[in-house]
Amino acid sequence: MLLKVEGYRVIAVSTLTEALLATRENPGFDLLVTDYHLANGETGIQVIARLRETRSVPLRAVLITGDTSSAIKEMTSDSDLRIASKPVKADELLSILETLLGT
Repeated sequence: MLLKVEGYRVIAVSTLTEALLATRENPGFDLLVTDYHLANGETGIQVIARLRETRSVPLRAVLITGDTSSAIKEMTSDSDLRIASKPVKADELLSILETLLGT
Protein backbone atom coordinates (compact mmCIF):
# COMPACT_ATOMS: atom_id res chain seq x y z
CA MET A 1 0.00 0.00 0.00
CA LEU A 2 2.87 2.40 0.88
CA LEU A 3 4.44 1.99 -2.55
CA LYS A 4 1.14 2.55 -4.36
CA VAL A 5 0.48 5.71 -2.35
CA GLU A 6 3.98 6.93 -3.32
CA GLY A 7 3.13 6.47 -7.01
CA TYR A 8 4.80 3.14 -7.70
CA ARG A 9 3.03 0.55 -9.84
CA VAL A 10 3.00 -2.61 -7.74
CA ILE A 11 2.40 -6.20 -8.75
CA ALA A 12 2.15 -8.47 -5.71
CA VAL A 13 2.99 -12.16 -5.88
CA SER A 14 3.70 -14.76 -3.21
CA THR A 15 5.70 -17.52 -4.93
CA LEU A 16 8.53 -17.95 -7.39
CA THR A 17 6.11 -19.35 -9.98
CA GLU A 18 3.85 -16.30 -9.63
CA ALA A 19 6.87 -13.99 -9.92
CA LEU A 20 8.02 -15.67 -13.14
CA LEU A 21 4.53 -15.40 -14.62
CA ALA A 22 4.10 -11.76 -13.56
CA THR A 23 7.44 -10.75 -15.06
CA ARG A 24 6.60 -12.48 -18.34
CA GLU A 25 3.36 -10.50 -18.45
CA ASN A 26 5.11 -7.26 -17.34
CA PRO A 27 8.65 -7.43 -18.77
CA GLY A 28 9.45 -3.75 -18.19
CA PHE A 29 9.50 -3.86 -14.41
CA ASP A 30 12.27 -1.86 -12.75
CA LEU A 31 12.69 -3.33 -9.31
CA LEU A 32 11.92 -6.34 -7.14
CA VAL A 33 11.10 -6.12 -3.44
CA THR A 34 11.02 -9.51 -1.74
CA ASP A 35 11.04 -11.01 1.69
CA TYR A 36 13.79 -13.52 2.45
CA HIS A 37 11.54 -16.34 3.69
CA LEU A 38 8.68 -17.16 1.33
CA ALA A 39 6.02 -19.87 1.16
CA ASN A 40 6.85 -23.52 0.50
CA GLY A 41 10.46 -23.13 1.66
CA GLU A 42 11.30 -20.72 -1.16
CA THR A 43 13.53 -17.73 -0.53
CA GLY A 44 13.75 -14.25 -1.93
CA ILE A 45 17.30 -15.09 -2.99
CA GLN A 46 15.96 -17.83 -5.24
CA VAL A 47 13.42 -15.43 -6.75
CA ILE A 48 16.08 -12.80 -7.42
CA ALA A 49 18.41 -15.37 -9.02
CA ARG A 50 15.73 -16.87 -11.27
CA LEU A 51 14.39 -13.51 -12.40
CA ARG A 52 17.91 -12.32 -13.16
CA GLU A 53 18.39 -15.40 -15.36
CA THR A 54 15.34 -14.46 -17.43
CA ARG A 55 16.28 -10.82 -18.11
CA SER A 56 18.59 -9.22 -20.61
CA VAL A 57 19.06 -6.19 -18.33
CA PRO A 58 20.21 -6.12 -14.70
CA LEU A 59 17.61 -6.60 -11.98
CA ARG A 60 17.72 -4.28 -9.01
CA ALA A 61 16.24 -5.79 -5.86
CA VAL A 62 15.52 -5.19 -2.19
CA LEU A 63 15.66 -8.20 0.12
CA ILE A 64 13.76 -7.70 3.37
CA THR A 65 14.84 -9.99 6.16
CA GLY A 66 15.17 -10.54 9.85
CA ASP A 67 17.98 -13.02 9.20
CA THR A 68 21.37 -11.82 10.43
CA SER A 69 23.46 -14.79 9.30
CA SER A 70 26.80 -14.40 7.58
CA ALA A 71 25.27 -15.62 4.30
CA ILE A 72 23.03 -12.55 4.23
CA LYS A 73 25.84 -10.20 5.18
CA GLU A 74 28.00 -11.55 2.33
CA MET A 75 25.34 -10.53 -0.21
CA THR A 76 26.03 -6.83 0.37
CA SER A 77 28.70 -6.86 -2.34
CA ASP A 78 25.97 -7.00 -5.03
CA SER A 79 25.58 -3.40 -6.25
CA ASP A 80 22.06 -4.07 -7.58
CA LEU A 81 20.84 -5.49 -4.26
CA ARG A 82 20.00 -3.78 -1.00
CA ILE A 83 19.22 -5.64 2.19
CA ALA A 84 16.69 -4.13 4.58
CA SER A 85 16.52 -5.52 8.09
CA LYS A 86 13.16 -6.00 9.75
CA PRO A 87 11.38 -4.04 10.95
CA VAL A 88 11.75 -1.72 7.96
CA LYS A 89 10.53 1.83 8.42
CA ALA A 90 8.61 3.42 5.55
CA ASP A 91 11.09 6.23 5.02
CA GLU A 92 13.98 3.74 5.00
CA LEU A 93 12.32 1.60 2.32
CA LEU A 94 11.49 4.62 0.18
CA SER A 95 15.08 5.85 0.46
CA ILE A 96 16.41 2.46 -0.64
CA LEU A 97 14.07 2.44 -3.64
CA GLU A 98 15.07 5.95 -4.65
CA THR A 99 18.75 5.01 -4.46
CA LEU A 100 18.33 1.86 -6.55
CA LEU A 101 16.15 3.60 -9.12
CA GLY A 102 18.38 6.68 -9.27
CA THR A 103 15.53 9.07 -8.50
